[in-house]
Amino acid sequence: MGLKRIISFVIILGFLTGILIYFRQRNPAVPTLRVCTWSNYFPESAIKSFVDTTGIKVEISYISSNEELFAKLKAGATGFDIVQPSDYMVRQMKALSMLSKLDRSLLPHLVHLDEYYRKLPYDFGNEVSVPFTWGTSGIAVNTAKVKIPVDGVGWSLLLDTGYMRQTSLLDDMREVFAGVLLWKNLSPNTTNLKLLEETKLEISKIKNRVLLFSSEPKPLLLREEVLIAHIYSSDAVQANAENPNIKFFIPKEGGLLWTDNFAIPDSSQHKPQAHAFIDYFLTPANALAVVRQSHLATPNKTVKLMLSKAEQNDPNIYPPPAIFNKLFFLDELGETLSVLNRMWTELKS
Repeated sequence: MGLKRIISFVIILGFLTGILIYFRQRNPAVPTLRVCTWSNYFPESAIKSFVDTTGIKVEISYISSNEELFAKLKAGATGFDIVQPSDYMVRQMKALSMLSKLDRSLLPHLVHLDEYYRKLPYDFGNEVSVPFTWGTSGIAVNTAKVKIPVDGVGWSLLLDTGYMRQTSLLDDMREVFAGVLLWKNLSPNTTNLKLLEETKLEISKIKNRVLLFSSEPKPLLLREEVLIAHIYSSDAVQANAENPNIKFFIPKEGGLLWTDNFAIPDSSQHKPQAHAFIDYFLTPANALAVVRQSHLATPNKTVKLMLSKAEQNDPNIYPPPAIFNKLFFLDELGETLSVLNRMWTELKS
């Protein structure tokens, strides 16, 4: 190759490189946010609206339990930008510095969050988390197939039932132990090892009567493969919308209260965009669309006021005070958690 051709080649190559750099600066690569959430939370239309509005791409993956999420992050799954741990798991992840501190300047719509949800004990002041929705855990019953006891629904309808292999338990260690403990009128947050061993023995007996452990029993209820299910209120309300015979009950002994939260893993490489995602769904109009379509309880005070009176007073979504006072948050168990993990592994094996 002659000298002139070499010079011409270098000039052309430099020109093309300059053009490429120019267009990359004008059109920087749009990051893809990886959102790890629970099923039945974000309608496809809501995600599409976020993408169309912001230009930020979104990739959704799902978890079936808090323990699964914790294991993924603990094992070094560094690709997630948004996760949705429940209350007690936020506390655990925060203690281990697994979550990034939130930048309030990037969350202008945080002002819509109800005051109650800014002072929750697991993350007072929303340092690393923002409640997205809240709800209860209880029992869904196909009332066309199952007779409701005259003295009300208690945990025995699920845990000591004659409906062999027609019931399901949540695939969630803390929820299952809590349900059995409440059935025995004990604290769902006990750290008494003797009581926990007795509870484990009880669960091993119940295990032979249930069809399966599943954190997504809604389709099983709708297909009538399961008639009585341990369930989250959000899934129960969605099932009821499709089959009004499926009713949700908070057991008379009490149930669990939970929040599912937005949080940003400390390992996220797209924290400004992650904040944009959180703030988008704090915006009342955007939050309202999700709340209505997915039948979720909202911690957003502005959105709740936008709901109809019938929606605001739905006892399955917003329990009245008499029932609310029977609900418990799950506490951090400290060193007892490792013991409970061992028991759960032995039960599931």
